[in-house]
Amino acid sequence: MADLAIVFHWTPSDCADFSLRELMEWRERARKRSGADSDGAGNGARSQASGHPRRR
Repeated sequence: MADLAIVFHWTPSDCADFSLRELMEWRERARKRSGADSDGAGNGARSQASGHPRRR
């Protein structure tokens, strides 16, 4: 649900009545709109590609 909150600016109560299927469909729409990779590494991959090493 965090994906939906970030991309669509929805609160948890906005999604409370969604079925599991609806949540997964909206999550996929949010992923596509945000440009994230299917494994969820969209932002991390971009920062590493730009020369910023990952801290350990």
